Amino acid sequence: MKKKLLCWLLIISKSLEKLHFKFSEKKQEKLDYSSLSPIANGDKEGHYTKALQWALENRGEEDIKNIALTGTYGSGKSTILKTFQKNYKGSNLKFLNISLATFKEEKPKFDEKGNPIKKDKEELLRLIETSILQQIFYHEQDKNIPDSRFKKIKSYGIKRLFLTSLGILIFIIALLNYFNPYIIQSVFKDYPFSDLTWDILHYSSISIILFGIFFIIFKSIRIISSITINKLKFQNAEIGIGESLNKSILNHHLDEILYFFAIRPYNVVIIEDLDRFKETEIFTKLREINLLLNNSQKTNKKNITFIYAVRDEMFSDNERTKFFDFIIPVIPVINSSNSSEILLQKKKKYSYALTDTFIEDIAFFIDDMRLLHNITNEFYLYKTQQGQTPLNQDKLFAIISYKNKYPNDFVSLSKNEGHLYDVLNAKNQYVSQEVNRLEERISILKKEIKNLELINIRNIKELRQLYIIRVIETLDHFNSFIINNETISFDDLLEDENFEYLKSNELYYKSTALNRNYHRLDYPILKVPTSFSKIEKLVNPDKSYDIKEQEITDIKSNKINSLRQDIQEFEKNKITSRNLKISELLQSNKEIDLNISEELEEDFITTLIRNGYISEDYIDYISLFHEGSITRSDYKFVISIRNRQKLDFDYKLSKIDKVISKINPIDFYSEFTLNYDLLDFLLKNHRTNNTLIEYIFTKLKDESSNSILFINGFIDRTENLNLFIKKLCNYWFGIWKYYVNDVTFSDEQLNKILKYIIGYADIDAINKIEKQSNFKNYLTKDPEILNITPNDDKLINIISDLDLKFTDLDFENSPENILEFIYENSHYAINEKMVTKIIKKYGEFEQISFDNSNYSSIKNSKADSLINYIEAYINDYIKNFYLKLDTNINEQQKSYLELLNHSDLNLKLKKEVIKKVVSRISDISSIKNNDLVSYIIKNNKIEANWKNLLYFFNNSEAKILPPTVEFINDINNANELAKVKIPTEVNGEKIYYEFCKLLMQSNEIKNKSFDLVTNSIPWWYSDLDIANLDEEKVHSLIKNNVINPTIKSFESLKENHKKLNVELLEKHKSKFIKLINDLVLDENDLELILNSQKLNNLDKLKFLETCSNETILSNSENLKLISHLLLNDASFLVNELLLKDLVINNGVSIVNRIKLFNKNLFSVNEAFIEKFLNNLDSSYAKITNKNKKAKIEDNPDNRELLTILEQKGYISSFSDRLFALRVNHKRK
Repeated sequence: MKKKLLCWLLIISKSLEKLHFKFSEKKQEKLDYSSLSPIANGDKEGHYTKALQWALENRGEEDIKNIALTGTYGSGKSTILKTFQKNYKGSNLKFLNISLATFKEEKPKFDEKGNPIKKDKEELLRLIETSILQQIFYHEQDKNIPDSRFKKIKSYGIKRLFLTSLGILIFIIALLNYFNPYIIQSVFKDYPFSDLTWDILHYSSISIILFGIFFIIFKSIRIISSITINKLKFQNAEIGIGESLNKSILNHHLDEILYFFAIRPYNVVIIEDLDRFKETEIFTKLREINLLLNNSQKTNKKNITFIYAVRDEMFSDNERTKFFDFIIPVIPVINSSNSSEILLQKKKKYSYALTDTFIEDIAFFIDDMRLLHNITNEFYLYKTQQGQTPLNQDKLFAIISYKNKYPNDFVSLSKNEGHLYDVLNAKNQYVSQEVNRLEERISILKKEIKNLELINIRNIKELRQLYIIRVIETLDHFNSFIINNETISFDDLLEDENFEYLKSNELYYKSTALNRNYHRLDYPILKVPTSFSKIEKLVNPDKSYDIKEQEITDIKSNKINSLRQDIQEFEKNKITSRNLKISELLQSNKEIDLNISEELEEDFITTLIRNGYISEDYIDYISLFHEGSITRSDYKFVISIRNRQKLDFDYKLSKIDKVISKINPIDFYSEFTLNYDLLDFLLKNHRTNNTLIEYIFTKLKDESSNSILFINGFIDRTENLNLFIKKLCNYWFGIWKYYVNDVTFSDEQLNKILKYIIGYADIDAINKIEKQSNFKNYLTKDPEILNITPNDDKLINIISDLDLKFTDLDFENSPENILEFIYENSHYAINEKMVTKIIKKYGEFEQISFDNSNYSSIKNSKADSLINYIEAYINDYIKNFYLKLDTNINEQQKSYLELLNHSDLNLKLKKEVIKKVVSRISDISSIKNNDLVSYIIKNNKIEANWKNLLYFFNNSEAKILPPTVEFINDINNANELAKVKIPTEVNGEKIYYEFCKLLMQSNEIKNKSFDLVTNSIPWWYSDLDIANLDEEKVHSLIKNNVINPTIKSFESLKENHKKLNVELLEKHKSKFIKLINDLVLDENDLELILNSQKLNNLDKLKFLETCSNETILSNSENLKLISHLLLNDASFLVNELLLKDLVINNGVSIVNRIKLFNKNLFSVNEAFIEKFLNNLDSSYAKITNKNKKAKIEDNPDNRELLTILEQKGYISSFSDRLFALRVNHKRK
């Protein structure tokens, strides 16, 4: 019972399983596969369908019997035909499809010597014809072509075998029953039949026998008709009955073909792939058969049409149009230009993880839809098989594309053989080519540096001068250059815009010459005849001007240093090139020759390798991963490195030692290898992994964002922080520079990094870090830095090695021993904070003195180490502290002089001190440096006394220098100097005499200051050079009795400063009166004397009497002055001769002349009277005419004049008229 129950349960279970499979099969997910066969929906627009339908429907009227669909391989011809058959809804077209697809490579075979073996054309045609004939007849069942001689193996079913066997058995029984009925009766003797039954059996047997004989005869006729007897042989005799004269298979079985189309409904024969054999003769035979079929009475009503799918290149234009009755060109569905669009559609539809860039690169080489479908099918299958393995999808698709295009080479690749393997295995050659390229570049750069260093002319204008000189040398009688009809100087031609005329051969010149008579001849303006290119060769046959100009520009732009940097970069690239992948080498050097075999498409392989789609890790893409030495997650990490894909830094690794063995050492340079677990493992085992650690830290020091993120994360989680920081600092000397310049890092984070560097880094590494950053500055600015590490000794070593100068420290909370070390060894900056704290801790501090006279305060502080430090670094002290202390302006005289005389303090800083400190130096002779003395005086920082100025004068080669002038120009200084009279002698010597003399000859002194200091001069100078002094200064010299009143001084003033000589005369009148006989006065001197307000008329008369009449009369102004004196001062008398000259001189007014005549001239004769009257105006001249009665104005002077003339008897009388006086003469 139990067994039966189990059996029933088993049956029910299997039934349910089958039912589940049936339903689940319907819900099965759609897989990403595509059929390679032609599809039935390939003519969406229907253009090809319409063309075919028209041709077939009009084949009778238009006599269209052979139709061609022409297009390239894979253009979709088969798809169009299949679509047409599927969509055709009529009943008058019956299609017979024949395809000769072999898909065999149509490459020629070669003999042992490599020569191509010619194909047996006849044999090939027989095979093709046989294949066509087989496809026609094997398309139908035997029952549909019963009379065909082509017989096929027949397969009988059980039912048919049963019925046939039963029929034969019945036929045999019928024969037995007819010819020997007793056998049947004996069989059934125990069951006897009635007579009627036996009659029925008898007649039934006759019927069965007759039907069987008929069936045998019917079948025999068909069998005999299909037998062909070629020969009859009787013993040794042979008779040939029939033999085909034509060996063509199709022609030999033409009757079979006619029979086939006669009894079957087919009227459209579609022939595909016949063009693969490139034999046009078969098309000719098929055209003949088509013609026979359409001409045969058995088939001519069917209008049988052959449709051929052929390639465009199968026939020439003429052959094509002659052979085919209707041609339909097929535009390819896919080609190299649009395959990317189809592949992008597939990517979107099936979610392929392919990059668009890769698709654009690879699609160009996929120009066949079947090939594209097969690649995507294999891609999906490989991708599915690889499961979760993180293979790069671009690389996987690339290797599959290569496999489909070159399957044989793909097989060889898996065996480490073949053409692609040779390309990938030749990396050392590519590295060598890259190194050679870099060597060539380095050699070129070194040569360029050498050439630049040898250049003598380093100025573009000097270079242009050289070319212009060469031009001039080629010209005769050159005078000047001409540009735009304007003369251009040599210097102007050097300018850029003008020199371009020379370079472009558009420069003109003018020539001049002298003839025999030394007359200048000007020649016409001509263009410079020598081209600039010839000039270039005259200057330098090897280098053009532009090259030489560029060289000069390069020198000015410091190109030599730039070239040296390029050389260093190339040298670095030589080393790193050995670690580059092949794709990186190809991208770096476009000239690397991959030496791709002719068996492979060069552009295709180059594209795959240059872009890294196929690389050294190809083995991962042609094999499946199996867990063993590493886990699947470990393998994912390895593959991600090879694929240049980043995983999280904290990605968990299991068997790290095995993982390391599967990573190419050069990949440790890359960011894709960065992993916390991996680096921790390497650090733990650093003694055996130094090389790999070096690679990783070489990567970490590159300051990329990924490296920084990794470092920051690793610091917070590593178990080997000490070793990590130590190694990191040994490789990355720019660590501090990066962190301190990164604005995203807080002070807390920076302090943490600082703590790690000080705590774990080697001293040597810290020194190198400092050289590349402001590490030292950061350390010295942190007041609490001394508490950063408990290791006082290491901190002291760092302070010593880096020679730290702390700008501020927390003296209250810092370790005492370190503070003591810093103080004793001067490891602090000289600034207000530190110096104040040092003095307070180790000396005596007084705030007011510290603020106002800082140097004096420090010298008195008793902090000996500080004092020594200041003295040793006096320049730093002054520059960084002293000058910045605003209140520090009053120094004690002693300390101030020590500072200014300090041998180590540079002159510039001493001058800054002088400008800052307001204290004045009482004795300038205490300053040792004469330049400094000059600066002190210039800046008005000495006490104003003649002793200081004399000291500076004596130490300045006895010259009045500008500082002295500037000092005296200060009005306060001048006032102070004016208060003290300069002693005439000191220790019996006139030490000030020459100084004062030169000082009085200095016109740079301001007039007001000059006037003040001249008051202190105790001497008269007779030989002062006053030519360059302005008038006001000379006036001061005269006023302050500095100029000696001598004839020489008078003449000097007269020569250089007119009018001032008379001022000297006025100042020292009595002195000059004594010298009056030696005094030579000219008309100007006389004018000044006559105008003087300081000389009385008597004095003026004395000086006038020393002048000749010519001198007096030569100046009309003097005449006026003299006449004025004569008229106004009765005691002012001059000789009669001068008076006569005055009254007839037109320089004196008529009124004054008349007054002078009336007053002084009584003894003149008639001739002088006439001369006098004639020199007056015309009204007075008429008086001299005795025949006329002159009239003159009625005024007192004229009345007095006429009275005198009347008294002299010159006129008889005068009478009054209206407003006039009438002159009367004596009658003759």
